[in-house]
Amino acid sequence: MGADPRSLATLLRYLAMLGVVSEGPDGFRLTDVGALLEAEAPSSMRPLALMYGGPFYQSFAHLTHAVRTGQPGFEHLFGENHFDHFARDPELRALFDRSMTSSAPLFEAVPAHPVLTAAATAPGRARTVVDIAGGTGELLGRILSAHPTLHGVLLELPHALAAARARLAGTEVGARCGYLAGDFADVPPGNDVYILSRVLHDWDDERCRSILRHCADAMPRDADLLVVERLLPTDGTASLAVAWDLHMMCNTGGRERTVAHYARLFEDSGLVLVGHSPLALGAHTLHARRS
Repeated sequence: MGADPRSLATLLRYLAMLGVVSEGPDGFRLTDVGALLEAEAPSSMRPLALMYGGPFYQSFAHLTHAVRTGQPGFEHLFGENHFDHFARDPELRALFDRSMTSSAPLFEAVPAHPVLTAAATAPGRARTVVDIAGGTGELLGRILSAHPTLHGVLLELPHALAAARARLAGTEVGARCGYLAGDFADVPPGNDVYILSRVLHDWDDERCRSILRHCADAMPRDADLLVVERLLPTDGTASLAVAWDLHMMCNTGGRERTVAHYARLFEDSGLVLVGHSPLALGAHTLHARRS
């Protein structure tokens, strides 16, 4: 490995304190938590750890710049925004895609949302779910797998669509999933359920309104929009959303928001918040319809 033994022991003791490894007569071994860092482990968190321990960690060294100027530390460090930088580096882009897939536990309860259940059991024609900027199709694949009567469309940039096709084509949902290359302005009209999962927190309010207006313009009167985001608490309680708010400020220039803040963005964009329900890791599913 090429590590200094004393320095490595210091690191391992710290990791043992965190529960990543355990120390025994034969030395240090990975715990169940530490095993999630192995590439082949079920529900591996390795890509997420590499992303947050790599470019995101480096950008936090410029947190002072972000606080003083209101501009992302990431952009100050790399000379361009988060999305352009990843788009120009295929290896980093692929790592980012895999890191988003590593967050799959966040999605476990989404397919059971009443909006999706109602669409799946509605009589007549098959209903279609559009996942907007849905990455490599992790969430859409879970929804289609849970509801065999639903069809899906993944709207993404070309590189993400290629990865999604490779992941979904050979699965049971492959024949029910379509792929559309484009940006937020290309939201396909006339479908039944639209999804924005971990998208809005990447952007400032003005850009969020633009994205939501594209959704509202595409949605029929009886269509539904599901937005998956973390919600900032209003009572000062500890929340992962508070930590992610700092992360978004430093890396993308976006932010986490309260439910009231999202409701205002919906209202400004021709939508109305119907309700919201909790998910894992401090996230929620917000349900909106055209106003």
